[in-house]
Amino acid sequence: MLKLKIMKTNSLKTCALLMLSCLFLSSCQKDGVKVFKGDYTYKTSGKITVTISGVANPVKLLNRTGQMDIIDIGEDDRVMVVKTSLTGDVTSGYATIEGDKIIFDPVTFNETLILLVENGLATITSNASGKIYENNTIIINETYEGIFAGQGSYLNVLGTISGDSILTVADRNEDD
Repeated sequence: MLKLKIMKTNSLKTCALLMLSCLFLSSCQKDGVKVFKGDYTYKTSGKITVTISGVANPVKLLNRTGQMDIIDIGEDDRVMVVKTSLTGDVTSGYATIEGDKIIFDPVTFNETLILLVENGLATITSNASGKIYENNTIIINETYEGIFAGQGSYLNVLGTISGDSILTVADRNEDD
């Protein structure tokens, strides 16, 4: 009888400890989302390479600035990220928060590129991850992969796009 009573007491202690651990872990995950959530002003710059017929053409991206909103979607470690550039282009996607890091799901978008002799439409897939710093600045490193299709005088020009030096710096906007 005494052995059964001790087992019940140990089981209750173990159960209580597990419940406290679950509460602690879920609150930590939610805190990560809270750290990132908000609206930011961002600037993106970098270089890509457009390769056509085996010839690599380096292209400096035009600096992009705009508004980036990180929105809590109610999942423990997931957020929605909406970027609106000053030119009015809007991209949205999802990301996962891991401590002070944010890992973006791949996002595909279209962009017009102007090369020396050819204009074209680029279909680009971006993979990105970043880190938030104590001053509420997020630095995001992106890689681009995609396809370039000429739209100018050489309509049959096709090429590939690659780039691993795209950087976005986003500063959290102060509340008024």
